Amino acid sequence: MKRSGSRIWRVLFAGGGLLYFIGAFNHPRGMTMADMMVDPAWIPSHAAVFIGLLAMTVGLVSFRRSRPISSTVQRWLSYTIVLAVLESIEMGLHTMAYLDAGSLPRTALHAGLSTPVLTVHLVFATLVYTPFAIALIGLIWTGQRERALGSPWIGWIGIIGAAAHGAVMWLAIVLGIPGTGILFPIGALCLSLWFLLAGIWPARQRAAYAMSDNEMAGAAS
Repeated sequence: MKRSGSRIWRVLFAGGGLLYFIGAFNHPRGMTMADMMVDPAWIPSHAAVFIGLLAMTVGLVSFRRSRPISSTVQRWLSYTIVLAVLESIEMGLHTMAYLDAGSLPRTALHAGLSTPVLTVHLVFATLVYTPFAIALIGLIWTGQRERALGSPWIGWIGIIGAAAHGAVMWLAIVLGIPGTGILFPIGALCLSLWFLLAGIWPARQRAAYAMSDNEMAGAAS
């Protein structure tokens, strides 16, 4: 008998990655934050990213239950799951930031009024994005090395995406370096593509960590 989640994590990875991609690339762009928050695309685009993140997070949990993995992969996977939960919470706040927008033609941001949801979201994102990226890079690297998740053929995509995701809040928002906002779409594209590909990539787990169903049953008895 196969362990629970042996196929479900693949569906969640691929579906979550696709939703993340659709949401991220329908995000309002080319305008100020105040204008983006009142754009009709704000809610559906962020809702798609939010649901995609939730699916990928559940997929990570399902992957952990699907097969025996080395302690190194297990450790990075645990870090990634915890931080993915925080990322999902942050994206929920990001989606609800429209509550601070007010109404056109002069929104709360334009008027310089209090924006508590947006402010908490920005602080939360700055604190969470970087450790999530580090944990995910560790998972991608060890997962492909142990042949437990993904492959070197696609691992570089996820590592680039995670690095861009981890750096963008500090470079674009905190330091305000011109042109670094491009890291937002780069991170979204590469991360969503890695999760989608990892979900469909054939597993070739190292023999040292792969156990037959009979061995697993014997170990449990």
